[in-house]
Order: sequence, then structure tokens, then C-alpha cells
Amino acid sequence: MKLTCPMTIFAIRLIFLKQEIQFDIVVYLLLCRTEHIKKPIKMKKIAFLALGVVLFLGCNNAQQTKSSEKTEDQAKEETPSIGGDKDEHGCLVGAGQTWSEVKQGCIQVFNVGTRLNPVDTKEGDAVISAFVVANDDQSKLELFLPDDSKTTVILDKTENNLYQKDIYKYDAKKSDLYINGTVKYKGEVK
Repeated sequence: MKLTCPMTIFAIRLIFLKQEIQFDIVVYLLLCRTEHIKKPIKMKKIAFLALGVVLFLGCNNAQQTKSSEKTEDQAKEETPSIGGDKDEHGCLVGAGQTWSEVKQGCIQVFNVGTRLNPVDTKEGDAVISAFVVANDDQSKLELFLPDDSKTTVILDKTENNLYQKDIYKYDAKKSDLYINGTVKYKGEVK
């Protein structure tokens, strides 16, 4: 059987279709240069040539894959985590996360908690809010106060909608936080 150059290129293209390699010029130079000699191209030569090209390209592809895996691993080690530093509980401080004792996990208090704004504010001053977060069964509240101590106060439920501990008392129905018997923070009642 006598193969013409376009038929040969088509046959080899079918072999390399999965490799997504375009090699028209190479195949033309290697296979079709004998067309002007008027000798038929033998199928064995085509098969060996195709096999050689596949093996050569396969080895090259494997080396590229290994080197790209190494660079990705190196990049992961060198890149700092998104969100910045973590606290002692593993919460991302830069993402606004803080540890909650009642939830036993990292939370963003401004998304999970109830905002309580100060009652006594002066016009033009920044409003720094306190937050309360309830546990799942509503038996305890965690109070996040806007001071520099970064500590929270756990309030226990004493009566229906009332939570208290030491100088702190929270009325969940009115959304009022009392400190030493005086309303210091008030939330929006729905």
C-alpha cells in the first residue's frame, strides 16, 4: 500500500490528538520530503517515528510536571496565609475572628453576635460597640466588651430573658446591658 504525504500526516495527527501537540511542519519535513523521490513511505517507518516522537514528548512532559509541582510547593511554603496572624486559638485576627467560649470556635462577633451601642455618646466621637453571643441552648451569653483587655464575660441565665454575672446584667427582651445597675449599652429591639 502506497501512502501519500497528506494521508500520513492525517494518521499521525490521530495518534497525537490526545497530546494536543501541533507538529505539522515537523511531520512534513520528516515524512513528506521523500515524496519528490517517488518512493513509497513504509508503514513501519511511520510507526517507529510516531512512537519515538510520543516517547520523547512524554518524557519531556513528565519532567515539566515534576518541576511545576516543586515550584507550587515552594510557593505554598513561602506565601503567608491569607488573613494574617493567628491568635492562640488559631483564629485569624486580620479577618476579624476571635475565640468564643460559648460557641467553642472562632467567630466574627460582628456577624454572629448582637450589637450593643453605648448609651452615652458624644457627637463626633466614634461609636465602639459591645457584643453578646448566646450558646445553642440560650443558657449562657458571652459578653464582648470594647476594652483593651480582650477578655470576655460569661453571663448565666438567671430568669426568663435575664443573664447576670457580678456587675454585669443583660436583659435580652429589652436588649439592655447594665453595668453596676446602670444601662451602659443598648441594642436594637426587633
